[in-house]
Amino acid sequence: MRSKVAIQSHPLHPMLVAFPIGLWIAAFIFDLVGRNNPNLWAAGFYCVIGGCVGAVLAALPGALDWLTVVPPDSTAKQRGLLHGSLNTLDLLLFIYIAYRLGSPDVQPDGTTLFLMGIGVVVLGISGWLGATLVYRNQIGVDHRYANAGKFKNRSLSSWSKPVCNQSELADGQMLLANVGGQRVVVGRCAEGLFAFSDHCTHRGGPLSDGALVGCTVQCPWHGSQFDIRTGRVVAGPAQEKIDICTIEVRDGEVYVQPKPKEGQPRKAA
Repeated sequence: MRSKVAIQSHPLHPMLVAFPIGLWIAAFIFDLVGRNNPNLWAAGFYCVIGGCVGAVLAALPGALDWLTVVPPDSTAKQRGLLHGSLNTLDLLLFIYIAYRLGSPDVQPDGTTLFLMGIGVVVLGISGWLGATLVYRNQIGVDHRYANAGKFKNRSLSSWSKPVCNQSELADGQMLLANVGGQRVVVGRCAEGLFAFSDHCTHRGGPLSDGALVGCTVQCPWHGSQFDIRTGRVVAGPAQEKIDICTIEVRDGEVYVQPKPKEGQPRKAA
């Protein structure tokens, strides 16, 4: 779940969101306390404009991370969509406020202050959701743990392509493969290589971003643990097992086959 838009592993989105948050709140405060002060009216107007520019710049890496980093079919995907929608609504609201003011010489009226107050409240709700995405869902967090090595991620055009070489992974290491829109993890434990779905059955957390200890993988979101050999739940809160894929090693290359759909016979190795 490492951010795709980062500078030396530091995500850009959380750096840029400080501008609309700080400037829009400052604009509201300036206009609230500066009822008879033209200098504060001007400062508030320019803060509104600057916040709108900052919001657009922050939205670009945020949207890209939502599309490419947040796991599909997860609570984080839904939370991220709500977070982005509220931010978009707030941006449109402050653009309208700037249009309503028209110039830095105009004194904000009661309606403008009311709209600003709504915008600040929406900003707080959206910020709360954004913090939840980072601190609970760990979006954009670069996990490191003993023996994990560098995060490995592959995109393959079809299941007929090898996922990796059998010598690439040491004990406790995992690799995430994106094959035709499906996310499959290959991990090595003391008993060999195993492949399993990246989707935690509790809330959709990415198992590839968790820790593999022995033959048990732990989801980074809520701590559910699964046996990568069988898919069974070792520890909750998850209650359903994860899908296990078939692995075949040919000439040192590791090939993975997805779990067959219901009623579809499994191919012979």
